[in-house]
Amino acid sequence: MVELKDGERIDYMLGDQLKIIQDEHSFAFSLDTLLMAYWAKQAIKDRSKVVELCSGNGAASLYMAAFNRAHYDDVELQPEIVSKAERSIELNHFENRIKVYQGNVKEAGKFLKKDSYDVVVVNPPYFKAPEGHLLNPDRSKAIARHELEINLEEIIEVASGLLKMKGKMFMVHRPERLGEIIAYGMKHDLPVKSVQPFVSRRGQEANLVIVEAVRSGKADGLVLHDAIEVHEANGENTPQIREILEARIPSKEEKHYFYVLLCADGTFYGGYTNDLKHRLEMHNSGKGAKYTKSRRPVKMIYHEEFADKKLAMKREYWFKHHDRAWKEKFLKEHQVDF
Repeated sequence: MVELKDGERIDYMLGDQLKIIQDEHSFAFSLDTLLMAYWAKQAIKDRSKVVELCSGNGAASLYMAAFNRAHYDDVELQPEIVSKAERSIELNHFENRIKVYQGNVKEAGKFLKKDSYDVVVVNPPYFKAPEGHLLNPDRSKAIARHELEINLEEIIEVASGLLKMKGKMFMVHRPERLGEIIAYGMKHDLPVKSVQPFVSRRGQEANLVIVEAVRSGKADGLVLHDAIEVHEANGENTPQIREILEARIPSKEEKHYFYVLLCADGTFYGGYTNDLKHRLEMHNSGKGAKYTKSRRPVKMIYHEEFADKKLAMKREYWFKHHDRAWKEKFLKEHQVDF
């Protein structure tokens, strides 16, 4: 069971399909993060490797991971925010697909493999911090908003180094920094190929852009899209924005399960099935698996439900490739008495 610390709460994304831990002391995820995640997910395949820089509590990775089977590595500087991200990942059963690294993005090349990622996503600090500039007295919030620990050029340089040839970076930022993004992208072999502006209401100036850049791409051919309107005249989100915020996670009628058995000799067995009752009967009849045949009777002590067979089987593979101590810890954390 995931525990909440003082001041924390569970919020929801995609309606009530995803859970995320937040509190009033640090920045909660906002629309810009979800817009970036929505645009980036369209470039992510099931076999993609994705890294999210300046990942915060993992909102973008959680959103993207709900629509594919890709692997995600998140990099976040602040330990207390890393803790929220890790527990949010556990709440959604994505531990085998999203891994969080605590550290400065500037050092990411030391613990992540360079030239190996298909997609980089980043919602960086938007504002510079010139000498004498008034900052938020809350250091955590100041780091999230201002370039105190890393600046724009450093982020783009790291992103370029992590991407494969023709890999893509998706960045959400303020329009007034677009010139710098383009210039730094050219400098670090990451030319900008697409810019999607957003306006609060039609006729106003853009207040947000999503930039798509391609590692070792051609310098010409930039596409500037028509601005997307975020709010109706009455202040409510437009239908296009509501579609992003309320998108349904793909599902099928057939259900798929990862399950754990307690064997007669006290060992654990992790498996996959689309019928829990029948599968347990097969194990206890000696026809379920070679491992359980000689360890009967077995008892099903835990299971998780998935709408996709491959996701359930990935979960099984992940469980099996941990040692006994880890499995005991996992089961205890999920309130399983064995």
